[in-house]
Amino acid sequence: MATSIFKEYFKGYEILGEIGRGNARVLKARNLVGGNLVAIKHFAFNTDADTLRRFQRESEIMKSIQHDHIVKIVDVHLDAELPYLVMQLIEGGDVRRLLKERGTLEVDTVIQLAQHMTDALDAIHANGVVHRDIKPENIMYRRLPNGELHFLLTDFGIAKLREQTNTVTGSSMLTYEYASPEQFSHAKKVSTPTDYYSLGIVLYECLTGSVPFAYNDEDLLWHINRVIECPMPEPVLPAGRYLPPSLLQLLHGLTAKQAVHRLSESAQVKQLLQLAAIENAQARFRQPTAGKTKKVTQVFTKPLVPKAVANKKKEIVFTILGVFLFSAFMMGMWAVFPHQQSAAAEVNEAAVLPVDSVAVEQVARKSNTANNKSLVTPVANTGPEPVMIPADEPVAQEDAGVSLPNGTYYDDFSGEAESIWDIGKDENSEFKFSHGKYIIKGLTDSLTYHATVKFDLDLEKNFSISASATQWGNEPDEAYGLNFCGNTDSDAYFVYYITASGYYAIGAMTNGDWHPIINWTHTANIHPNNELNTLSIEKKNNSLFFYINDKVENVLPFTGGYGNCFGLRVDGAQTVAFDKLVVKGTR
Repeated sequence: MATSIFKEYFKGYEILGEIGRGNARVLKARNLVGGNLVAIKHFAFNTDADTLRRFQRESEIMKSIQHDHIVKIVDVHLDAELPYLVMQLIEGGDVRRLLKERGTLEVDTVIQLAQHMTDALDAIHANGVVHRDIKPENIMYRRLPNGELHFLLTDFGIAKLREQTNTVTGSSMLTYEYASPEQFSHAKKVSTPTDYYSLGIVLYECLTGSVPFAYNDEDLLWHINRVIECPMPEPVLPAGRYLPPSLLQLLHGLTAKQAVHRLSESAQVKQLLQLAAIENAQARFRQPTAGKTKKVTQVFTKPLVPKAVANKKKEIVFTILGVFLFSAFMMGMWAVFPHQQSAAAEVNEAAVLPVDSVAVEQVARKSNTANNKSLVTPVANTGPEPVMIPADEPVAQEDAGVSLPNGTYYDDFSGEAESIWDIGKDENSEFKFSHGKYIIKGLTDSLTYHATVKFDLDLEKNFSISASATQWGNEPDEAYGLNFCGNTDSDAYFVYYITASGYYAIGAMTNGDWHPIINWTHTANIHPNNELNTLSIEKKNNSLFFYINDKVENVLPFTGGYGNCFGLRVDGAQTVAFDKLVVKGTR
């Protein structure tokens, strides 16, 4: 239909083109008064009464729900010659477009899509609404400045209010590949589990590139029978792509045949998604090897090497090039992560607490390592007691780190003169000793500050690290905690954080990028009002136990480490006083 014809139907809008067609036509338009771009959705000229009622219902639902993951309604004109809605314009497109372009979506993108859609379903179900038509065409996306995809649910054209009993009118508008068994067999009993079933089919398609039951136009009864009776085929991902066990568990739960047995509680869905994200983050740095060893070492894509180390490596290249190449090859073989399905599956057995609904996003944003201060004082393992070496003196790469007399390193920060911890002040931070405390003071809120050293510690054996600290000042949402199993040359660490406001998190910091393993979670075990808190991490066989004030907060499988560096970490413009650090290793 030509643009000029539309002018008389959509007063006040300039029609710029057609976006797509489904149950209705969607047009891109510009508001002639404000100049903002919008999307106009309208039905054809021969709109019947039932369709108009569905259209009315859609507008009422979407106007009443304002949510970040639901497309917003701007204006409604149901009394016009062509009834239409004016909606928020989402420039990215829909998930169907993504699938046409890519075939499948990356696992982390699928997890994010599922998280966003679960939030959207939470919002509509809380308002007594069942969407009934969850499919790739009805999930829009836009790309955020950081490159991530932001997904939004749209098109409530056949949604129904839960209180209504007449549900037959929408049945002929089903998209059969995504319809739940009860939509075919018990249409009047459709409720919230239906939306979760359809979401499960969408996730399955995003992961594999196809739906579990494709619809053949010539045999609807055969299709209905398969949906109701046949088990879902096991998802097969593209070669080399890892399917987290918890995500597979989620797919099975969402697509259960009987609604009463289906996973349809948002809290349970979110917990499985959190576990899947953990498993996917752990697998991101692993690659399969032929061996069965449990030993694992991180692989870095872009290691950030200090200048002194980089210059040293250049000298080695120029003097003994052949030895260096051979060493690099051997190190590359050593650095490959074993990817064992059983190791990832152990996460399901871990005691992981659900994420609290209150987020502390301002804490997670601190990851600008380009300007971070990394204070490392290497020491030689020359005897039972630590020996200081000047920071500018090159240290042999095979140095084992700080020795552990009797298997323990204990520091109450009272021996400033003999301490391995660096001190100093610049425009961004201050590191000092005062009254038996080691104090890290951040002066810039966008940076992280850490003092980290290498310990003579066998990560294959059991070990523990514990630190007591007090947060000074009025920044309760800023994080501080422990670096562990790190590598200073590659700027890669695992981090165990807490905040004075009562949250903790566990993640991997690699080249300044924060990869959450446990998202920010509220706990009652953190002492309030800037009191002393003790963080502890204990490796027992193949598990890591995370404690706050001697109470277990989490248990995760131990999948190895970046290296033997352990230390203290502070985020943002705050002051943290560390009272003691204890490292124990099995001799």
